[in-house]
This record gives sequence, structure tokens and C-alpha cells, in this order.
Amino acid sequence: ESLRVTLHPKYFPMSSFLSLLRSRRSVRAYKPDPLPKEKIQSILEAGCLAPSAHNHQPWNFIVITDRETINRLSFSAQGYLEKRAQASDALNYFGSEERVDRVKKRLKLKEDTVFYGAACLILVVVEKGNEYAPIDCGMMAQNMCLYAKEHGIASCIIGYARHIDRRELLHVGMREDQELMFGMVFGSEAEDSLQKKPDRDFNKVQKWIE
Repeated sequence: ESLRVTLHPKYFPMSSFLSLLRSRRSVRAYKPDPLPKEKIQSILEAGCLAPSAHNHQPWNFIVITDRETINRLSFSAQGYLEKRAQASDALNYFGSEERVDRVKKRLKLKEDTVFYGAACLILVVVEKGNEYAPIDCGMMAQNMCLYAKEHGIASCIIGYARHIDRRELLHVGMREDQELMFGMVFGSEAEDSLQKKPDRDFNKVQKWIE
């Protein structure tokens, strides 16, 4: 049986940082409002402050704010999603009937299903074969999302971006010796964005040896 661990108020009083962690959400509905270049640059700088194995800083960014280009990349990945949504194992892949239905509904609209109409798409690319890149880039992405939230900017990490056709990625600036880690979107949250209270299980200590 797992051990129940709580944040003891004596040692972990509620702080502005904990409040920030509790309030951050992955937003999947955006206004078309553009995001100022200076804000994007600040978000990128926050990401670059993350630690990395041997300080290799494996991440490189392809920043896209051109709506036509974002749509083209989204449509490329949507082809993969259409196949997955119609496959016999769709429920297992997407995790729930609600998610399968949501994907199918958005695909019928023929709109930017993958990047949710966000004003800014950032593709995170790394050199092939870097075994620590997923961990390093995960920490980098967390920095960016938290910094964005602190400054009133919504965000979401997009794993489906990995299904963009490689030729499209090369066309927008990825090198032959690189691969896409994931995409990230930033922008202004839409009024009709549905934000559920996160379901977090803090009972995750499998064993505690003292």
C-alpha cells in the first residue's frame, strides 16, 4: 500500500509559488489575439534558465506566429489523429470515450485541432540520440509554462505535434540531424475555455526507507 504524504503547513506554508503551481492549467481554447514578440522572448528566456544534464542545453526553438503556417502543421498532424480516432483501439489510445468524441468533433470542424488556434506555436527540437533530452526539455517546458502563467499567458504542451510530417518540420527550419521533442502553444485564453479542477493524487510514495 502506498504511503500518504501531505505538505505539512509548518514546513511548507502556502506561498505565491505554490499558488502558481495550483492555478496553472493546460489551456485548449485561445483567442486569436497576437502575442507580443517581447513576451515570447521572455518566455523563451525562462525556458533557457532550466537545468540540463552536463549543462548541454539540448533544446532549440522554432517560433511560429504565422497563422497559415500553424494551420498547415496542424492539418499535417490531424491526418494521424483521424486514423487513430477511427481505429479499433481508439478508446485505449485516447483514454476515454469523452476524449475520442472530442477529437472526432474537432476534426469535423476542419480547423486548427492540434494547436487550438493559439497565437504562438513553439516547436522544441533537439539533436537526434540525446538520451537526456526528454528530461531536460521537460524541465525547460515547465519553466516556460509557469512563467507564462505568472504573466497572464495561457499555455499547453502539445505531444501530438510529434505526428507532423517530417518534411513539414524540415520546411519550417528543423535540421536533418534533429528531431521534434514536442510543441508548445501560448496565447490569450478564450472565454469559453473549459477549465476543470486538476485531479491530483498526492499519494505517490511507493516506499519510504529510513
